[in-house]
Amino acid sequence: MADRATLEGWIAETERNKKRLHKALPVAAIVAVALTLVSRPIGLGAIMLVLLVGVYGSWIMSSHILDWNTRLDELDKPRPVGRALKRKE
Repeated sequence: MADRATLEGWIAETERNKKRLHKALPVAAIVAVALTLVSRPIGLGAIMLVLLVGVYGSWIMSSHILDWNTRLDELDKPRPVGRALKRKE
């Protein structure tokens, strides 16, 4: 299992990539719409591609961040030491 510093590095890098994606998507959408004016089939294909990259890219990155935050929470939980037995009451 990864240590805290590694997980925090992954989270920070993924959040930076997510911001980059959100900055690039409007530009790509404008280019796709311009392509639609030139050639409808190519432009519609480009719009679909931008839509798919936007939706699935954000979804996957959000899922990774959520998973790594969950792992960080698990690192904070106390772990049993030794061979402790449960008491019978």
